Amino acid sequence: MFGLDFLHSEFVVPGLLLGVLGLALIGISQFWPRPRGVINTTEPIETIPLPRAADATGTVTDFVREITWPTRIDESATNLDDAERRALIEGLALIANRWSADLLTAAFDQETGDLRIAVIEALAEIDSDTAAPTLERAYASYAVPERYAAIDAASRHANVPLLERALRDTDGSIALAAAYGLHRAGRNDLVDDHLSTHTDARSNEIRRILPMLTLIEAR
Repeated sequence: MFGLDFLHSEFVVPGLLLGVLGLALIGISQFWPRPRGVINTTEPIETIPLPRAADATGTVTDFVREITWPTRIDESATNLDDAERRALIEGLALIANRWSADLLTAAFDQETGDLRIAVIEALAEIDSDTAAPTLERAYASYAVPERYAAIDAASRHANVPLLERALRDTDGSIALAAAYGLHRAGRNDLVDDHLSTHTDARSNEIRRILPMLTLIEAR
């Protein structure tokens, strides 16, 4: 067969080199670190407790308005209901003196809603100079019914500065009431001056409605 002649062949050295290289690669592959498998899990490996977020809204506190003004008349009048306080407010309007005006001012500071409007209406029966500061505060309200009641009272008092301010009110019914109040106070000139420089919807409504009101008044 071949005998030992192949040892003298030109392929001996390359063959030996390839064999040694193959053995080296096999050995390396046995010790080479294998890649870890992909871990699919929804659970965290380590759980770190996080601080609890502060409550953004804080503690809710109910604010209860204390009604004490009736006790200035009678110390035992601590639990009057709405109907009883309304009757008392209307009674103060009938008396219409400085003492009742002071009580109505205290009631204005403590009452809300319909009862506060009743207070403002009662102030229309009080002397103008005494009621004026509270009517000014009432007109500064965001509530349209309170502002309207204040301007109606100002109309009865012929409170020209407050009525002139109300000509520019954002509510058309209040602006019209102010124009009529100025008409009753004999200050049509202020209404005409305002209308001469304003063409908005509220002013146009005054132009249409005020002459009708004056015609009804004359009958």
